[in-house]
This record gives sequence, C-alpha cells and structure tokens, in this order.
Amino acid sequence: MISRERPNARRRRTWVAGAALVTLASCGPAGPPPRPQATMQTSAPPRPQTSAPTATAYRFARVIVAPGEVIEGGVIVVDGATIRGVLAADAPLPGDAAIVELGRYTAIPGLIDAHTHLTFCWDPRWDGGKMPDEPLPPAEAMPFAEANARRTLEAGITTVRDLGALHQLDLALAARIDAGEVVGPRILGAGEGIWPPGLVPGEAEDGPSGAVRGPEEVAAAARDRLADGARVIKLWASTGTDDDLSGQPLYSYEEIKAAVDVAHAHGVKVAVHDYLGEVADDIIRAGADTIEHARELSDASLAAMRERGVAYVPTIWHNVYYRDNIERLGLDPAAAAGFDAFIDANVATARRAKAAGVTIVMGSDAVFTGFGDNTRELDVFVERVGMTPMEALATATTDAARALGIDDRLGAIRPGYEADFVVIDGDLASIEDIHRVVSVVKRGAVIDVAAPAGGSGMLNPLVSP
Repeated sequence: MISRERPNARRRRTWVAGAALVTLASCGPAGPPPRPQATMQTSAPPRPQTSAPTATAYRFARVIVAPGEVIEGGVIVVDGATIRGVLAADAPLPGDAAIVELGRYTAIPGLIDAHTHLTFCWDPRWDGGKMPDEPLPPAEAMPFAEANARRTLEAGITTVRDLGALHQLDLALAARIDAGEVVGPRILGAGEGIWPPGLVPGEAEDGPSGAVRGPEEVAAAARDRLADGARVIKLWASTGTDDDLSGQPLYSYEEIKAAVDVAHAHGVKVAVHDYLGEVADDIIRAGADTIEHARELSDASLAAMRERGVAYVPTIWHNVYYRDNIERLGLDPAAAAGFDAFIDANVATARRAKAAGVTIVMGSDAVFTGFGDNTRELDVFVERVGMTPMEALATATTDAARALGIDDRLGAIRPGYEADFVVIDGDLASIEDIHRVVSVVKRGAVIDVAAPAGGSGMLNPLVSP
C-alpha cells in the first residue's frame, strides 16, 4: 500500500518521489483555437498618451469579476502586481495604459486549490507499482515538484494550500516561487503537518519519529510548524489515504483544540483530515477552519458547520483519480469497488452540505500524475453535486478565499486586489470552459501556456509571437 498522507510512514517516499515531466501538458481541448493578435496601442481615449505606458488594460468579451458578477466587454487595468480598476465596456481607458485586445475571451479570477500535495511526484518508470522504497533527497525532488507547480498554474490555479510535505519541501518551493526563481502558484504550505502514532493501519502504535500524541505535544508541534514558516496547520485526525479507505479516529477533541488554539493565536487557519467524518463533531467544536475529505457528515454536523463557518473540502475527484489509475499506481485492484462506494457517499454528503448552506471549497488533493487536472473537481461539483458552473466557480474563488482567510486580496477581480486572473476560451455556460485555459496572469505577470516545441495545445494571446 502506498502511504501518501503520512510524512514519516513506512513508505514515506511518496512525498518527494520524482516525476519525469518532459513536456508541460496542454490545459485546453484538442487543437488550438485561432490566435488573436494582441494590439498594443500607443494611445488610449480620452486623452493621448504622452509617455511610456505604466499600466496595461486588458479588454475582454466579458469579465467575471466574481461568481454572478459579469461585465460584458469589460476591461481589467493592471498596474504592476495589482488591479487598478475593472471598467465597463464604454468607460474611458486610462491614458497611461497599453491596450491588449482579447477578442472573444473571458477573464475569471485566479483559481484557488485548497488541498494539494505538490511534492507527491511521479516518474513514469514507476508505472505498475515500481516506486522505489526510499524517497528522493530533497535536492533531487525539487525539480519535479517545480514541474508540478508549473502544471498546476497552467490549469489556472494561482493559489494553492499545500497540506503536507516531507522535509518542509513545500515551504522551500514556496520561497523559490515567491523569489521569482520558479514559475508556480503562490503556496500556503503546511510543511510536514501534524500526525499521530498509528496513522497507517497495522503500523506500530508508537509510530515513527515525528508523530505526536497528547495536547501538549500537539501544541508544541504546531508551534514548531509555525516557526518553520507554515502558513496553515494541517492535522491528520483519522486514518485513510490511497486504497486505505478507513477512517479510524486518532486525535481527540483536546488534541485538535490544542493545535487550533496555537494556530489561531498567530492568525493561521487549521485544516483537519477526517476521512469518514467520524471526528467531525470534535473538529467543529475545537474551532478548526476546514474539514478535509469526510465521506459522511450528519445533519447535526452540517448545521454546526454552517453556524460556525467551518468549510467542507470534500476532495471527491482524488478518489476518481485513484480508481482510474489503480494499475499505474500499483494499488490493489480489488479497491475499485471501494473507491466507487466512497465516491458515491462523498457526492451524497456534498449534495447535503450544499442544501444545508455549508461552504464547499474546491480541493483537488492532486498527487502524482494529477497535476494540471486540479479543476476536474469542479466537473464533479456540476455533474454530480448539482452546482451551476457559477456556483462551482465560487468554490475555487470567493468561497475558497474566505475559507483560507485571503479574501481581502484574492478570489475576485477587484481594484486593489492582486492581479490574478485566468483567460478562458468560453463564457462558462459549461463547466468544461474552465479547462480551456489560454493564458494565466499571476500578480500581473503573464504566464505563457503555449505548448513546448513539438507539442500541441493552446496558444497564449497575451504573449507576443
């Protein structure tokens, strides 16, 4: 069994395993659309431009400022890393802005994936369960984690909450991205997270080095993670990962509360892994911010989540991914039926959560070869949970930003916010349009999503030929 969600488990290698990513996958449909010509004007109404442009005005067929807020023919004015303004089609353009005409395209806010593991990488040589027993050293693993980050950004994800990495590799990756050394989403990383003895069924109860038990040890571990630079605290409060679909409770209310108290005292959010939902009531009562996975949640739990503002990150697609890649990943083939049952129950719980008014947040739980497909979770939300495309968009923008405590600067296209937006070929009448990514802008920087030489895929209309 591959022990994925455990940094120091017997098969902890999965945290830093390498991926031979020779090409960057296209995020769009087969065959590129016609490439529009980017028009860089030297003047703009209502007055002529008298000096070099200091801003850029991107004119779209439509701008989705936030779910449900659409400006037809809207213009996004970007000044450095910040959005200066969002203008109506007939509004005068600033005289100091270069103009980029984007024809039929739509702008949506930069997307947020609230549950990733960017350091869970894959080398095709491992297909069929041939993953080596020892993890790659961090120096060897980092280039592959960087490739996962690039693919995630190319899918339109400009922010991720990364919930666990061996050797704090996610924090090191975040620093490289922030320094401009690597192209990728901004990372709110948890470092190694906090986990109890016995996380993997059958493992010795005393567990490996690093496992903690009891409120005092948990609180100390939370302080250590914050000292390491973690921007979210992650706890594993139950078993369950990969083809282990159990959810045995492992942390008590007092232990969860100890971590929450430390994190909240420092203004940091807390995410708790609860595979079956059997720890949910303790998690809610302890004041954690999000519940991850939770196959089942009672009506009372859902009501309490709504009342206390605890968000649900169901991560439904990750079990679809495991089911569809059983042979490649070397999982137990007999697990397919278990995955299907888990997915069905997870969907039913998400539908009930939606009906109960609980905030649902997109978390792909992307691992291994799943990077670049992060937004497939939104397909599940529309096709099975019953959301509209706009409702699904909210789970990865406004609602996600609020749950992660970053809604003052991310999750929407508004003046003063960071200049994060995604250019898609479509109007989002269908959720499939969200996968038709042609350009990504993060903090004002345009990311070229064009396929590499010899490849195929979308062409970036924001990048000059």
